[in-house]
Amino acid sequence: MTSDHKSIAVDDALDGQWLEDIDAGLPQAVAAAEVEGRLPSKAQHLKVQVGFRELPHGHEAKFKASLTDTLLEVFAEGAQQLGKPLLPPGSNHPLDVLRCRERRGEGWSDPITGLERPLWLALAQGCSRHFGIEYVLAVKINTKWAIAPSSTMTPRELLTSFGFDPSQFSLYKPDSTEPLPADTALSLHRGDMFEAQKDGRYGASAAVKRPSRGSQTIEDDVQGAVEAGIDARLVTCTAQKYVEVNRVGVPSPPWSLDKLTLLIAVPATYPAGGLDAFYIELPVSHASGAIPYQSQTAQIDGRSWGLISWHYQPSRQWNPLHDDLSTHIEHCRGALLRRGVTQ
Repeated sequence: MTSDHKSIAVDDALDGQWLEDIDAGLPQAVAAAEVEGRLPSKAQHLKVQVGFRELPHGHEAKFKASLTDTLLEVFAEGAQQLGKPLLPPGSNHPLDVLRCRERRGEGWSDPITGLERPLWLALAQGCSRHFGIEYVLAVKINTKWAIAPSSTMTPRELLTSFGFDPSQFSLYKPDSTEPLPADTALSLHRGDMFEAQKDGRYGASAAVKRPSRGSQTIEDDVQGAVEAGIDARLVTCTAQKYVEVNRVGVPSPPWSLDKLTLLIAVPATYPAGGLDAFYIELPVSHASGAIPYQSQTAQIDGRSWGLISWHYQPSRQWNPLHDDLSTHIEHCRGALLRRGVTQ
């Protein structure tokens, strides 16, 4: 095809009827772009009408999306248009499922993968402009989002499904000091958040197969924490590594602040050498008149810190195959909330 003919084809794609008519056939200029590997420059600014609905039978909401937007961007905007954002928030790998009506069929497609693809390529590869979202029962424990197998699971079952051993961990609502009853069915809703504390208050249960840990570095754990939304950074002072965790939420009152900064010393042999205790940045006060579990103060990197002597029980020591930075942060929150085992 000559450049003049290509220009005519692209001009056809610019026709307002195709842009507005969600069921209009795919212009040849867009279909041919799959072979050429790129959308013609004249078409790269186009915005087309697309429709999104909640599957299976939700009302369709329509909006304009750029042909060069990624499927992930279109997916996220479609969810916003439906008033039900994707979970986890801001993730490049949503747990919710995207489907489309296939141009050559009446049914919905298999779950769409390759969300980094531009919209035009998905259209060229067989998608119509009708999309559907299959929302899942996504819940969060500590920093991890996952799909709950049932809305009526017990805390023991939910912990197990997330890979936590319920003989070691108890389940709490955020900021609560009392664990949820281990064997009482929950009424789970999409977006629910919980905290797992390694305090062993549920007692023994069958062993749970956990993801293998123990070979990661503290740098790996900090990166994972940051990707999970925790404000953490690695700092070094006089050859000692620390993890600084900012904006850790606590109830106020009894604390004078609603967010604290923690400092966790990292042993040179981490993760075989486990994390233990932590510091909180001063000044801060507690309604009891004394900061719970504070044993001393220290100057580290020119700042004042209170050492919190909050340790693992002898029967439930640090286990590098199960524990990491994120579980230790929740362990630290147990002290701030005066939760869990008596130290």
